[in-house]
Amino acid sequence: MKVLNRETGRIGEGIAEGFLVKKGLELVLRNFSTRFGEIDLIMRDKDVLVFVEVKTKNGLGWGRPEEMFTRGKYERVKRMASIYLQGREVACRIDMVAVVLNGENEAVSVKHYVNVTQL
Repeated sequence: MKVLNRETGRIGEGIAEGFLVKKGLELVLRNFSTRFGEIDLIMRDKDVLVFVEVKTKNGLGWGRPEEMFTRGKYERVKRMASIYLQGREVACRIDMVAVVLNGENEAVSVKHYVNVTQL
């Protein structure tokens, strides 16, 4: 089940990246990770660095992807962003993209939440 979840996550990240690029954001880095965690996507929105958490679900049988973005997850992304920035003062924000897939791993819903703290 863990492998399936990881694959679903990768598919969702690819869909989210394409969605954000179409909105005018530029990819900086995919899957920045340290022993403290991972940031799915780091994008640039004009002069703002955007740390993106992607949540993907196969259908809605077990709830919406937004429900997986908890206060704890937000805090982990925030901590990872600080590690990535290494003390540099840069305009930045945390966004979340919720992706719902159908049985063929195609997006049926993609929602972009800008500058989230917790949903």
